[in-house]
Amino acid sequence: MSKEKQTLSFGYAALTVLVSFGIIMIPAVFLGARTQPLFLISWLITIPFCMKLGYTYKELQTGMFQFMAKCLTPMTIVLCVGSMVGLWNASGTVAMVTKLCLSTINPKFFMAMAFFICLIFSLFTGTSFGTCGTAGIALMGVGLSMGISPTVVAAPIITGAFFGDAFSPLSDSTNVAAGSVGVDLFKAIKYQASITIPSILICAVIYFIWGSRYDAGTADISSIQQVIAGIESSYNLGIITLIPLVAVLLMLLLKIPSIPSILTGAVSGFVISWLYQEHSFQDTVSYMWSGFVLNSEDAFLTKIFSRGGITSMSGTAFMFIFAFGLFGLLSTAGIIDKVVEPLTTRMNSRLSGTICTVLLGFISNVTSASGNFSFIFTGSLLKPVYEKNSLNKWDLTRAMTVGCLLSGLLVPWNSNPLTVCGFLDVEPIDMIPYMFAPYITFVILMIVTITNIDKKFSKIARGEVAAEKE
Repeated sequence: MSKEKQTLSFGYAALTVLVSFGIIMIPAVFLGARTQPLFLISWLITIPFCMKLGYTYKELQTGMFQFMAKCLTPMTIVLCVGSMVGLWNASGTVAMVTKLCLSTINPKFFMAMAFFICLIFSLFTGTSFGTCGTAGIALMGVGLSMGISPTVVAAPIITGAFFGDAFSPLSDSTNVAAGSVGVDLFKAIKYQASITIPSILICAVIYFIWGSRYDAGTADISSIQQVIAGIESSYNLGIITLIPLVAVLLMLLLKIPSIPSILTGAVSGFVISWLYQEHSFQDTVSYMWSGFVLNSEDAFLTKIFSRGGITSMSGTAFMFIFAFGLFGLLSTAGIIDKVVEPLTTRMNSRLSGTICTVLLGFISNVTSASGNFSFIFTGSLLKPVYEKNSLNKWDLTRAMTVGCLLSGLLVPWNSNPLTVCGFLDVEPIDMIPYMFAPYITFVILMIVTITNIDKKFSKIARGEVAAEKE
């Protein structure tokens, strides 16, 4: 039987949240522990806090499972994305895009081109880490041969990689952002365009002007040419390898939902991997599950194109399950509602909601050192506030891109800058003066939010109003 529920104070609710997430954050930040298993420990600690309020374990479990059910859609999407990434690497789709990008490199416009190459590479691979650890390393060699400071060379590489990550349907960041708020993945990406595209153009101009100061005649592009030659010897290239990419783009233009669009890209990649790249049917099936591994004598190329698979996204999928379970416990006991109560009175407009979202995203980046955790924490915490105050949840996802992803580049101990700076052999703290993308994007976000100039585009992007009727 249900017990009489105790009156919940803000202090007790705040203490419960601090303990619940402190168990996750402290080991993750100071010991480098994986966050997914820590959620299970947090469950065990949180349950007694909730039961003290008069809730039975059965009530808490029921509420937890009901909340966890909300993560099935985003979890399915990230697993489908994993299978598509593995097949796109096997089919030569990623290799062809990489070759086209690297073939356009011109030392005279090195910094601007490095920015766009990393942006495109990250967009079509869905990984800022992979971009910086592969194409980024090759571009570092070109920039250093021109006598450019390592931190200056790394700036457009890192910025482009994270802008591409923020825009890519293959990225776990965009999937986690949309999933935690409960909005359509592709519509969320389109909605971001009103701030992301202007920010990209501003950064491109800055890098173009900045790069014009350096002597292009001293550039050594032999490493780039070596990568291109290696790609050509490892794959059967040609226009046919771009069919999976074109198929997904067409599905998006036809406004087909996320899962069928992603599966179309995966299936077309499957056919090309099997029939055009001449991998066996059994191997191609395994690429969907465990990812593709390129058999090349060049360790660098193996690193670039060996990735993907459903299992590669299992960490993100489990993160959804465990995080939603924790928020289910806290929500069932009314703790989340109590904690966000002060925000509810302050986040009563589009502007205040946007500012609070960016700040909370940045704070969670500082305390958790994890971008994905920041997305789940911020999205799950603020979603009920947005709903209660009739605010636009699409504004929440857009602000989270700034607060949870890009602002993390300004936190030296955050896993995002730590990882990519490690690949490029630069120090995260030394990169802070060159990481102006978060500032630019925040300014653009404020301008768009205050002026409301994206009103028409927003309705079209969300699919609420057809473009021809607006």
